[in-house]
Amino acid sequence: MKTIAIVGRMRVFATSDLHTDYKENFLWLTELSDTAYRDDTLIVAGDVSDRLEIIRETLLLLRSKFRHLLFTPGNHELWVRNSELNSIEKFHQVLKLCKDIGVTTTPLRLDDLWIVPLFSWYDGVYDPEMQAWVDFHLCKWPDNIPSLPDYFLRLNEPHLKSYDAQVITFSHFIPRAELLPPPEYMRFDWLPDVSICAALDAQIRRLNSTVHVCGHTHTTIDTVIDDVRYIQTAVRYPKERRFESFPLKVIWDSND
Repeated sequence: MKTIAIVGRMRVFATSDLHTDYKENFLWLTELSDTAYRDDTLIVAGDVSDRLEIIRETLLLLRSKFRHLLFTPGNHELWVRNSELNSIEKFHQVLKLCKDIGVTTTPLRLDDLWIVPLFSWYDGVYDPEMQAWVDFHLCKWPDNIPSLPDYFLRLNEPHLKSYDAQVITFSHFIPRAELLPPPEYMRFDWLPDVSICAALDAQIRRLNSTVHVCGHTHTTIDTVIDDVRYIQTAVRYPKERRFESFPLKVIWDSND
């Protein structure tokens, strides 16, 4: 855990699902101001790329524009192609990369605010109907992990405690069914199985989080459920976008 003193105004921004494998998305990032966010913090809620060199290049670019950058891996980061690594080893490799370049993946204190990253995985398991879901082809898991959600949620346990300031949490996967896209926008009816980590919400509430940022479903969410504000502001694939400016959402402002 790190504690950082705030000097002057600081804002916390959120985004997710950068997918900078697409050159259009990476170019979009390069066009973010080099000066406007110098005192600010950015949360990236997963899915930059499955390629380590692109993850590194993307996070370094953002790190150069923001004072603090926090990240948690999504499902794309855990894909393995032509590698001896399994997806758990790849996960830890991504965390090490983040540590090496100054990107935070553990709780961060910013004066009157704590930001707590939470690891997760969705509850669904493979069914023949899910043949099109790439995770079932490119993720490779050790045989000794009976439950993927349990494995990742246990990694959060050391940070599930009482904090002495407001808490913002973030994860890649969504913690509640209410955060799914409307049925008419779901590409397949089993999307909930590969999106929701239901036990994650208990951890969010155990932390008394006031705001939770998530990603994965490539939608825009800003809603309050039982006193927690849930936010998603996804970049998405180029073909899915219907907006012109990069989706950075202010979720906290030290001046408020």
